[in-house]
Amino acid sequence: MTSTTITTDTPAPASSRRQFVIFALLSLATLALGGWLTSLGFGPWYDDLRKPSFQPPGWVFSPVWTTIFVLLAIATWQVAKLGAVARAALVVYAIQLVLNVVWSLLFFTLHEPTWALAEIVLLDVAVVSMVFLYGRVRRSAGWMIVPYAVWLGLATAINVWIVIHN
Repeated sequence: MTSTTITTDTPAPASSRRQFVIFALLSLATLALGGWLTSLGFGPWYDDLRKPSFQPPGWVFSPVWTTIFVLLAIATWQVAKLGAVARAALVVYAIQLVLNVVWSLLFFTLHEPTWALAEIVLLDVAVVSMVFLYGRVRRSAGWMIVPYAVWLGLATAINVWIVIHN
C-alpha cells in the first residue's frame, strides 16, 4: 500500500447505506452464480480429475468464499463512498466480478481447466490490482482484499496442478 491514502468520507447516510446494499447484493449474486456454475461441474468429470494433495477439503470452500465476498462488499463500499476518486478501483471491481463467474463457467461447467487457467491469471491481476487501488483510496479496504488475493493464489496453483496432471 502506498502512503497516499485518501480518507475523506462525506456521503449522505442514506446514500451510503444504499451503496452498501448494492455491493452486498452484487457479492451475493456473484457468489450464488459462481456456486451454481460450480455445482453443474460436480460429478464423474470432476471426480475423475487428479487433484493436488494441497487442495483443501470441499467443505472449506463455501465458508472461505462467503467470507471473501463479505470482505469484498465492505471494502468496495468503503471505497465507493469516496465517489469519483475511486472510479478506477470500481471499474476493476466490476471486471473482477465477471472474471470470477467466468472462471467457474470455464472450469466446472464447460470442463475446460486450461482455458480456466488462462482466465484465472487475468482474475489474479485484477484482484492484486484491487489490493493496491483500494489501498490507495482507503488502506483498510486494500487490506480487506488481501485474503481474496491469497485464496485466489491457492486456486491458481490448484488449477495449474490440475492442467499439468490431467
